[in-house]
Amino acid sequence: IFCSSAAANEDAIKLNETLRTQEKILEKNLPELQSEAEGMVMEMRNRELSMQEKIAQDELKNAEDLLDKVKKLFGEPSEKNEDLKNEVRDKLANYHSKVDDAQDLLREATSKIWEADRLSAFN
Repeated sequence: IFCSSAAANEDAIKLNETLRTQEKILEKNLPELQSEAEGMVMEMRNRELSMQEKIAQDELKNAEDLLDKVKKLFGEPSEKNEDLKNEVRDKLANYHSKVDDAQDLLREATSKIWEADRLSAFN
């Protein structure tokens, strides 16, 4: 028991010396270590952000390319179809107006024919 107690005591002394030595080193170098640690964190953040920025730039370019393709495949034909639809609508409105005018002329002519028939019968 004495041997193991003495051995444990010796181990404790060595451990305390080691810890005191580490504490002294840490106390002396704490600002320097803190500065190094902050520098490492900043460098890691910059690397991580620049990697994320590159990924984001790539994704943005891919999204813009996709938008251009969608516009080319669907936007331009859709605009052309809309223009054609408006043109056809305008032509139909114009023809509808001409048909209405023709019907008015036909009613007027029919009315004049009846008037002419009445006058002819009177004469």
